[in-house]
Amino acid sequence: MSSNGPFPNQPQSEALHRHGFTESQSEGLLRDWIVLAAVFTGASIALVLEDEEGIWYRDSSGLTSEQLAAFESVLSHGFTHESGDQLLQEHGLRVIETFQLVDIYLRIVGTLCVLSSAPLTLSANQLEGLRLLSERIQTILTADQHMAETRTTPRAPSAASFVPGLVHELGSFIFGISASLDAFEARFADLDEVKKYGANIRRSLDRMSAFNEELRDYGDPQRFSWSVRELEPLLREAVEHHNPWAEKHHVKLHLQVDGPLSAINMDEQSLRAAFIRVVDLVLQQEETGGHVVLHAARSLQGKRSVIVGHLDCSSMKFKDSDPARLFEPFYFRTSGLGRLTLPGARRVFESHGGTLTAGSGTEGGMRISFMLPSVLIPPVRPASQP
Repeated sequence: MSSNGPFPNQPQSEALHRHGFTESQSEGLLRDWIVLAAVFTGASIALVLEDEEGIWYRDSSGLTSEQLAAFESVLSHGFTHESGDQLLQEHGLRVIETFQLVDIYLRIVGTLCVLSSAPLTLSANQLEGLRLLSERIQTILTADQHMAETRTTPRAPSAASFVPGLVHELGSFIFGISASLDAFEARFADLDEVKKYGANIRRSLDRMSAFNEELRDYGDPQRFSWSVRELEPLLREAVEHHNPWAEKHHVKLHLQVDGPLSAINMDEQSLRAAFIRVVDLVLQQEETGGHVVLHAARSLQGKRSVIVGHLDCSSMKFKDSDPARLFEPFYFRTSGLGRLTLPGARRVFESHGGTLTAGSGTEGGMRISFMLPSVLIPPVRPASQP
């Protein structure tokens, strides 16, 4: 639709830095949907996208450059009926309906808004159409975000069938050896040497079985079940899970939470397991008298609320490790389990929209840091609502 038509639009690229999209057709699709929404509502449509650094994309149909800039200013400073209405009315606009766009982690990623210079009431069919359109925009943004993360984060070659196949073969091997050992021990139960060596073989099989479970989680993550929950109880469960071991080996394990933590959208089972395994990995490296602290606090990244934290340890076993390579499978050579703990945990944190990184600690040990996004703030309501 041209700028001389009933829904003019002036390009904004000269006034706004756009990140761009990983897929070339994405921006074209957004433009088509904006024009479509303007046609079936008979109103002006504005779409503004944002991230931690602020607004990075905007487009409209039916608005002048000045009107779109005013709408962007209202969003960037936080929409309120008083300040928002006043500024928009100065440009001959009023908000009819507002749809906030969120990603799969329930973070606000943008706003789709219907504006008009005159009073306007949308029909139920028009509202339903706008709702469906906003869902399509969210879908394309989610797909584009996934492609960007895939391209920018180094990964090993895809092993979609290899790892599950390896897990199956190892499981069959472990089962076969275990069954044979059971029969052998039953046949020669009266021989002390059999009991001695059988116990050693059994311990090795148990370790192999536990590693196979770790490998399964790393190579074939299960489908997540999402729910909005508080993070602090989960952190306490992870610490309490290891308290008996820590007390037995005289290692101080402490949870420090600064202020109330906001809720996050999580798959409780996978995130709990990730925290438990990372804490376990760090604890296993501590000597008697050492200490491990799990710290968490609420913070802001740009305008978004997140939970940040870290796991500090006093052990020097990480001293000569390259933090950038700690998340490579089998890089950190530790006794027992743990060779896949960090890369597996990183996958879980990234699936929650967060990060897991490593670096030097305050006392020369290792610090493993994490970030998880909080759920969205209460949605913006249009001026027509009370």
